[in-house]
Amino acid sequence: MTVKVNKSKDYTISEIRSGFFNTVVSCIVVFLFGLFTILFNNKPGNDMSAFGFVEILFSIALLVYGVVTLKSRKKRFYHYMQSYSFCVDAVTQTAVKTFVHPMVVINSEGEIKWSNDNFLDMIGRESHYGEYIQDLFNNLSINRYLESQVNVVDEFEFNGRTYLINGRAVHSDLISDTLAGLYFVDITDFMELKQDFDDKQCVQCLVVIDNYDEVLKETPNSNHGALLGEIERCVNAWVSNANGVSRRYEREKFLVFFHNKEYNDIIEKEKYNVLNDVRNINLENKIPVTLSIGTGRGGETLDENNKMANLALEMALGRGGDQVVVKSPIAYKFYGAKSREVEKSTKVKARVMAHALREAIDQCSCVMIMGHKNGDMDCLGASIGLYQAIKSRGVDTYIVMRKNNTNAKLLLNNFTNDPKYMNNIITGDKALTLMDKQTLVIVVDTHRRSMVEFEEVLSASKSIVLIDHHRRSEDFIDNAVLTYHEPYASSACEMVTEILQYIQDNPKIGLKEAEALYAGIFLDTKGFTFKTGVRTFEAAAYLRRMGVDPVNIRRLFKTDIRDSVRLSKVISSAKIYRDNIAVAVCEDTGKDLQVLVAKAADELLNISGIEASFVIARLGHKIIISGRSLETVNVQLILERLGGGGHITIAGAQLSNQDMDIALEQLQKAIDDVLDDRE
Repeated sequence: MTVKVNKSKDYTISEIRSGFFNTVVSCIVVFLFGLFTILFNNKPGNDMSAFGFVEILFSIALLVYGVVTLKSRKKRFYHYMQSYSFCVDAVTQTAVKTFVHPMVVINSEGEIKWSNDNFLDMIGRESHYGEYIQDLFNNLSINRYLESQVNVVDEFEFNGRTYLINGRAVHSDLISDTLAGLYFVDITDFMELKQDFDDKQCVQCLVVIDNYDEVLKETPNSNHGALLGEIERCVNAWVSNANGVSRRYEREKFLVFFHNKEYNDIIEKEKYNVLNDVRNINLENKIPVTLSIGTGRGGETLDENNKMANLALEMALGRGGDQVVVKSPIAYKFYGAKSREVEKSTKVKARVMAHALREAIDQCSCVMIMGHKNGDMDCLGASIGLYQAIKSRGVDTYIVMRKNNTNAKLLLNNFTNDPKYMNNIITGDKALTLMDKQTLVIVVDTHRRSMVEFEEVLSASKSIVLIDHHRRSEDFIDNAVLTYHEPYASSACEMVTEILQYIQDNPKIGLKEAEALYAGIFLDTKGFTFKTGVRTFEAAAYLRRMGVDPVNIRRLFKTDIRDSVRLSKVISSAKIYRDNIAVAVCEDTGKDLQVLVAKAADELLNISGIEASFVIARLGHKIIISGRSLETVNVQLILERLGGGGHITIAGAQLSNQDMDIALEQLQKAIDDVLDDRE
């Protein structure tokens, strides 16, 4: 269709109005000149009055001309606008009809009211009259488009193609119903290109034989070469199976690279079966070989992946080894962790830590020793042991804790009335008033920032020392100037006992302090049963030489008849889950609830056939969970999924503002997830 438009001079509406205004002004001026000429020259014999009449007649004629011209120009203007609007409508209709992307208009019920030809091509039909878009796209929700006043974009798949659907509601006074206009952008080629790019991204793994020295020490010399060769063969076979590359850059370390596609399709799917392959090597080695693997992926650069791989490896080693930690920019992921930690036979690290700690103490103004929330005997015992050693060096020392919120009240009572401790066991608020820029804060029996007794005390210090034995969690205190983190150790008290033997030239601690340390070891090892190694007994022997009587320690763990009845009720409520796991819900709300829950979890392990136990209870606005196992079930991995942590055999978690039934369901789901992954 061709529309002819007048090609003569076209005026805008403002130009037309301005021209008419100028004409009217000119008429008024000429009219006034004529009027003044007649009035001031109205004398006999004066011919100027006739000229005045001529001026008035001219002004009237000019006004008439202006009105006629105004009407003519307006008519031409409106004719031009109608022609232009007609052209725009025609162009718009043609453009929409031939729009490069499929386009459709639907009403509030989803009925198709109009579409362009590309939409018909997309759905493979010649007509769509009387059909509803829901019939064509089963999973498409039209309400989002009909209710939105802004553009809504969704990704949608149809007939093997991927589309971006753009749409929004359209309202008009001429139509009572609500309409929505949708157009589909085919992004299939872009998504395939993106997938290809993602598939070729690099994944870096750092592989370490984490018990290298211990394995070789317990293997005949004649088998060393064969053992190392078999380990390297297992690693290379695992790597080549996924078309990766590996290089051994130190005696016990490998650098490995995979493409993202093979990593997803093979490595993650098989859940790092190289851990099992290496663990099953048997060349007369008395200790199974274990690997720790740190994987970095998803970084924008190789350097970023390398940094994440190193952080992941540090996390894997800090959690006891024999596992894989995968770090991406989003989160950590864990595999393995089936073996208990291998005890280190050397005490070199303890001696180095003791000397470094002594230097830090001598350079500070005062020391604040702080444990975790709801501290137990291990936490308090480690604090007491360090307090004695630091005070002997002439440095002001304080133990920062909540006296009324501890699970070691019997042990604490031995010190609260002692003049040496009476004024030095303080709250967090008091500690903040005593701290300055040179204050040293020592955190014991936890490495998690969220678990320390007073987080504000931790934040106020620039010098932090960390001493802990729990397996490493994600919210690790990473700004410590000294970190002594050994997950193989039975307890914080064991670690502190070793430090005390090197921190002074003539180490000697008091009987009460030695008993506190012994009680902490006794608690965490459940009477020297769990996680008890040679160094554990060596630490206990040292404390015995300091005069500790085990009978006196047993008195700290005695319970009265009422607590025994409460404990029996909890145990009797237990139910068996997945054949070998006992789960008990504690309805008790009495005092020392956390101690009761922990004891119940311990006692449930004494039942025949039970490999792990969990006790769940409500404490105020929180749900607390205590987990125990006999190593075949990793309770740490289970409770980590609920925000907790600990060890393979001992772990705990807290859930905020949860219903008991919901918390129980979450616990059972976490158990299922971990055990199913293991299988």
